[in-house]
Amino acid sequence: MPWLRRLIGIALFVAVLVFGWTFANRNAEPVHIDYLVGTLDEPGWVAALLAVVLGAVAAALVLGVQVARLALTARRYRKLASGLEEEVHQLRNLPLAAPEGPTARGLGARSPDGGGIGRSG
Repeated sequence: MPWLRRLIGIALFVAVLVFGWTFANRNAEPVHIDYLVGTLDEPGWVAALLAVVLGAVAAALVLGVQVARLALTARRYRKLASGLEEEVHQLRNLPLAAPEGPTARGLGARSPDGGGIGRSG
């Protein structure tokens, strides 16, 4: 099977070369191109190739900005998720009941006789 894949690759390569050669021969006339800072007189196939390359570069820049933005967003969400996982881990490790003793009673704790802070007696 690897020989079939190699054969298909070679056939595609030869087809692209033949297409490119034919395209270049049919579009050999010079084309006058005016752009912002100058002019070019190049064969038609060079002008087409320049247009394709410049379009690919522009698309790569736009996609690069989008990928960078998405990567930063993913990083922010990963950090947030990590912090939340750490908080869940800490909450899981808390004891279920407060230990008994004098330090366990806070200001709002009731005394054993039923009275509490703010109640008159």
